[in-house]
Amino acid sequence: MTTTRAKSKAKQKANPKPKAKKKAARGTGKPSPLEAEPVKAKKKAKAKAKAKAKAKAKAKAKAKKPVLSAKTADPHELYQMSVQAPEADVEFLTKTFKKLRGRPARHVREDFCGTGYFLSEWLRANKQNTGEGFDIDPDPVGWGLERNFTGIDDAAERCTLHLKDVRDASDRTPDLRFAPNFSWMILTERAQLVEYFRGAVADLADDGIMVLDIYGGFESTEEIVDERKIEGKFTYVWDQVSYHPASGAYHCRIHFKFKDGTELRNVYDYKWRLWTLPELVDILREAGFASVESYWEGTDENGVDGNGIFRKSKTGENCPAWVTYVVAMK
Repeated sequence: MTTTRAKSKAKQKANPKPKAKKKAARGTGKPSPLEAEPVKAKKKAKAKAKAKAKAKAKAKAKAKKPVLSAKTADPHELYQMSVQAPEADVEFLTKTFKKLRGRPARHVREDFCGTGYFLSEWLRANKQNTGEGFDIDPDPVGWGLERNFTGIDDAAERCTLHLKDVRDASDRTPDLRFAPNFSWMILTERAQLVEYFRGAVADLADDGIMVLDIYGGFESTEEIVDERKIEGKFTYVWDQVSYHPASGAYHCRIHFKFKDGTELRNVYDYKWRLWTLPELVDILREAGFASVESYWEGTDENGVDGNGIFRKSKTGENCPAWVTYVVAMK
């Protein structure tokens, strides 16, 4: 904000004093000793009032943005900030579907949708986009309906969040079906997974596509704890509690740490099966998908971080830990 100061010239009345004295007084440019003290006091008072107002405004701004702690933080918001990247998902799905099918995907279904964060971004990406979400947990679904769809005037007409099993059929035939964040790994038996994907094949449009993400790499089976700072506000903790190679049973948890020393532990607790990529590809084909490909992220200039660009690969890369998209075409 900028401020302007209006300047005005005071009209001078005729001075009965001798002209020479008037000229001398005007030439010094300084107040008389009697005037000096009040002027200094006035300046000090003005500076003090200005500093006080500035401090008050700063305190007010700080009060509006409380420091995150175990008491003030919202677990769903923390999860969205540290785990999800819906803008990137929407970009990948939009470009990939158009490239493979020669037309835009319009109706998308998200399985294990949670707060519907991805779906809200899908609606914002294009006014013609519509969607459905499936999840059996009412808590994140209710939270997401209140928080994530604000500002989308026709959200209720374009999107429905179902409190249903992901194996249930869609209301409308989806062009694209998305199962992110490895949640599909909750299906630990092969027969369960085949059934789920067979239902997806039947549910999709004739040229429909299903996209999942999968986690792997030799670090994925280690019982380790990985910490990552999020926007300087808190620390996200991924805790790989246990892995059993004979069964693939996989136990992981998510914790959050805050600058004030407080923690939220075991906020999210997962008991999955750590499926391998070849297993997943074979099961998708057995379920009826005509073609299955994996898309791998490239490496940034530093040679360590991902660059956000995913390309199809027959071999992949033997990284310590990787996340890749699996694209199954009907």
